[in-house]
Amino acid sequence: MTIQQPALEPATEAYPSCSSLGPDGYLAAPDDWSTVVAEEVAEVFELGPLTLEHWRTIEFTRAYYLEHGLGPAAVRIARATGFSSKKIWDLFPDGIIRGVYRLAGLPKPYVCFCECF
Repeated sequence: MTIQQPALEPATEAYPSCSSLGPDGYLAAPDDWSTVVAEEVAEVFELGPLTLEHWRTIEFTRAYYLEHGLGPAAVRIARATGFSSKKIWDLFPDGIIRGVYRLAGLPKPYVCFCECF
């Protein structure tokens, strides 16, 4: 089963902040992250509009990454936000890594078991 991802073209007038994204949709440099970038990435991956629940998850994930140097596990995100795992999956249907991590500006994890991330 192959998961189709949107083709990421170089930045366009519609998504100027996406110029800092790599071909897999993750920021090349996490320091390039901003709320504007997150909003544009959400549009590219059809996850918007972002709600307060999205932002609660994104902000926790980003803060955790900045403090610990790695992204939090799903259970940690659930505990911190008070959302069930189902709620998180409803908010980010692409999952924690392709959804939350991308929008929070985290780099693509180094340890991947398949190319589906």
